[in-house]
Amino acid sequence: MLGKSTVVDLTHVVSERAPTGGGQDHPRPEVLAEGDRNSTAERLPLSADLATYLNLPASIVKGKPTVAQVPAREFLVHAVLVDIGAKVAQTQDYRATVEDLQAWERRNGRIPKGSVVLLYTGWSRRWSDPAHYLNLDAQGVPRVPGFSPGATAFLVSERDIRGVGLDTWGPGVPPGTHGGDDGMRPLLQAGKWQLVNLTNLDRLPAKGAKLLVAPLRIEAGSAPARVIAILP
Repeated sequence: MLGKSTVVDLTHVVSERAPTGGGQDHPRPEVLAEGDRNSTAERLPLSADLATYLNLPASIVKGKPTVAQVPAREFLVHAVLVDIGAKVAQTQDYRATVEDLQAWERRNGRIPKGSVVLLYTGWSRRWSDPAHYLNLDAQGVPRVPGFSPGATAFLVSERDIRGVGLDTWGPGVPPGTHGGDDGMRPLLQAGKWQLVNLTNLDRLPAKGAKLLVAPLRIEAGSAPARVIAILP
């Protein structure tokens, strides 16, 4: 079906060892009953924003479509990859700037309308060490990389993207700052969406990939998702 295409899974494994922030519970399976032939009935408590997940405007804007209400066709999208890994290696809470995006465009052409802009920071390598991944400072503020407010505004107003994706977690503060609760709020308020806690972004090209986003179909503003990249 996919011919010579390469498929890359961008999804972290959901387990009780996964990093969790914001007071989330770890997803510990609970055996409810055991049957014949070693069968069991289990319950798995999940937070909507656990491991790799999709965050929609409905998570902060009343009346916006929930995950269950978004047409399936909207979850197959073109993606571009902006690599700031080298800058994050120098400054761990580095935020991608408009200049970074414009430098990408000089090499690869204009960021396509309706695409998802993926930001590679190298942060997913920390996943096996939850404290290192969350990287909270003495005040409990996450020191993680991400997009600057200016870059987010540029992508929304100048490029009309579908959304963004990051290989970092999605705290309720702007990445790299010491306060506030807006984070990706301008992006979400503009009707765009966000993919959080991605992995394997280093295996993607700067352009040409397609994403298949498969969230749990729930009546909520965010949901755990399997995210698959299809490369030409």
